[in-house]
Amino acid sequence: MAQSNGSDSISKRFRGLIAPIPTVFDGTGEVDIPVMRELTNWYMDKGARGFFVLGSQGQGPACRSDQRKDVAETVLGEVNGSVPVVIQVGAVDPYTSMDLATHAAKAGADAIGMVGPYYYSDRNEWEIIEQHKQVAAVAPETPMFLYNNPEYSGYPTTAERMQTLRNEIPLVFGAKLAAGTIDQAKEYIDVLGEEFNIFIPVNQLVEGMKIGVSGSIAAGPPVTMPEVGVALVDAIQSGDEARATEIQNSMNEHGKRTKELRQYGRAGTMVGLQIRGFAVKQYPRWKTKEMTAEHRALLESSMKQVLDGIAVPA
Repeated sequence: MAQSNGSDSISKRFRGLIAPIPTVFDGTGEVDIPVMRELTNWYMDKGARGFFVLGSQGQGPACRSDQRKDVAETVLGEVNGSVPVVIQVGAVDPYTSMDLATHAAKAGADAIGMVGPYYYSDRNEWEIIEQHKQVAAVAPETPMFLYNNPEYSGYPTTAERMQTLRNEIPLVFGAKLAAGTIDQAKEYIDVLGEEFNIFIPVNQLVEGMKIGVSGSIAAGPPVTMPEVGVALVDAIQSGDEARATEIQNSMNEHGKRTKELRQYGRAGTMVGLQIRGFAVKQYPRWKTKEMTAEHRALLESSMKQVLDGIAVPA
């Protein structure tokens, strides 16, 4: 069940490197539950401090509601309270989100996550806030975590709107800024206060955590190399800025070396997980271009370079 002392408890626990676990499929568009179990335990073994489930990386908006519920139950079952789990329930309409939020709360989620309702990006402020309130009302004891992803929702959830949502829904405790910069993080922290959990991209963490950022729900390299993201946060928290900068730069260099692989879209995550030993048959939940042997070798070599650089075995 949700944390009994509400948002205060999860705000203290939901920090550091959070895994936005990918939802993987069996080749026919159905969730591959056995591999999902393996992935959940792998991220925990590598030191992830929590999970953000069914967001963009987690393919939530691309899944049916029954699939989203299966994924939520699978991750929560494997975690079994070891680390906090936020289940993202955002959808186009309020009723789907309400159904998913009710399920997540009953299944034991520590919090529900909410990306603003998407596609109909001409919704006004009142309508967006009301949709959040409708969802919160069906899980009144479960904290809510906001998800600002203007690229996908079609509009930003500004710091001022988050403050309004927190006033309306007291258990709102934090937010992911999908493309957040240091300046943006400062703006949100100034408006919402240092006790509000703000998460930004992993390549901003060295400077971000100095100003009160809580961590990263880390897309990018930590999805296939979570131990590198964990090492980065550990170095920052221990005050070893030189090591933290080295790790962050290593991830940035990996991005530059593998820039040409962007032509494969999210299939790069699938291949990266295959390189790490997982029998992932399909990711994302749509057809993607097959990666060439040459490009696969490039990705594997670059990943090995990053892992070797922090003395973490591949």
